[in-house]
Amino acid sequence: MDKETLKKLIILAQGRDVKLVQRDLEIHYTGKINSVIGPRRAGKTFFIYQNMNLLKRKNLKDRIIYINFEDERLLPIKKEELDLIFDAYYELYPENKGKKIYAFFDEIQAIPFWEYFIRRVYDQEDVEICITGSSSKLLSKEIATQLRGRTLTYFIFPYSFREFLKAKGVSLERHFEYKPQRYKIKKLFEEYIDFGGFPETVDKDSMLKTKILQEYFDLIFYKDLVERYKIRNFDAVKEMLLYLMNNFSSYFSTNKYYNHLKSQGRKISKNTLFTYLSYLTDINLLFLVPKYGKLKEQFANPKKVYVIDTGLINAVAFKVSKDLGRLYENAVFVELKRRGKEVYYWKNKYECDFLVKEKGKVKEVLQVCFEIREENKEREINGLIEAMEEFKLKEGLIITGDFEGEEKIKGKKIVYKPLWKWLLQR
Repeated sequence: MDKETLKKLIILAQGRDVKLVQRDLEIHYTGKINSVIGPRRAGKTFFIYQNMNLLKRKNLKDRIIYINFEDERLLPIKKEELDLIFDAYYELYPENKGKKIYAFFDEIQAIPFWEYFIRRVYDQEDVEICITGSSSKLLSKEIATQLRGRTLTYFIFPYSFREFLKAKGVSLERHFEYKPQRYKIKKLFEEYIDFGGFPETVDKDSMLKTKILQEYFDLIFYKDLVERYKIRNFDAVKEMLLYLMNNFSSYFSTNKYYNHLKSQGRKISKNTLFTYLSYLTDINLLFLVPKYGKLKEQFANPKKVYVIDTGLINAVAFKVSKDLGRLYENAVFVELKRRGKEVYYWKNKYECDFLVKEKGKVKEVLQVCFEIREENKEREINGLIEAMEEFKLKEGLIITGDFEGEEKIKGKKIVYKPLWKWLLQR
């Protein structure tokens, strides 16, 4: 790596005009190191470009340093050469010495001992730092350890439905719910549930979308799991992964899964299964939601399994027919996480899909029911009301396929809202 190459790359990045979908997330410069993580192909690099564009609009173009450490023009890079980045920058802009600089380091995990460089720059320079890294080499818990309280973490999900519509060129009209535009939105919503929100798939046809998603799955499996954790028994971990993908929006118990394998004469230790499960959640592919209660109760009860994207589910899970109820529930969970919510499920005499906890208290209760029918309405309402009574809430929400309205039951307000509308709420 040499300074002249670095200078060219810095100037090139400052002048780059990238057309992109504006994500509903923005970095806040607070003096902390900003870490951008998320699943493979969710759009971390384009999120960096978005924030660079915002700085350019504020006439801060010449204060930007952007380096992609996987750029072959920089290879090979030695850790002792990292200081050349700032040497090259200040040779280009000596007048900016002492001014605040904005440094974006993409795929920085490619450099051994990168964290020492970042910590030193953070301590010695007036610089706002943003780093990204692939799930195969950089995880949120590693960032927390290596940067020791100096970081704020931003999690990038695949597109939300609102972002998906932007990518499709749809600008929401005022009161779109009551205008003809809603028919187009509902049609695109069906596509969103079927194929998800990974940015690369948005403008592709159905067959190509599925193929791309299947390749994502293989890439995540081999790079983020097998290669990263040096797994030898990859048949066992792939079988477990596919089992979980097929049982999304359902309860999962490692003990029951262990007994299931044992009944088939499969020899694998329970500890190994727990380890595999932790790997699958570490790489941001799966989420495990506990039952609301004390820690002991959370450990003793099964978790509910959700997947990062419904398109990924549909591309790889075995299915005889599409289960819209479970797909809707998965989509609701991912959106709650995207909104930064702390989520649990509730189960007592009845069940409630989601409790949302804020500042130590349950603030929202949500039930997901694709189709409200006489045979299921009472069960869904009872689960919601039981949770509302337990946590002293006056209102609960049932997210539906298309039914909308509200009613009072046992002194409680029950609101029904279609999923496509709820997803477009800010």
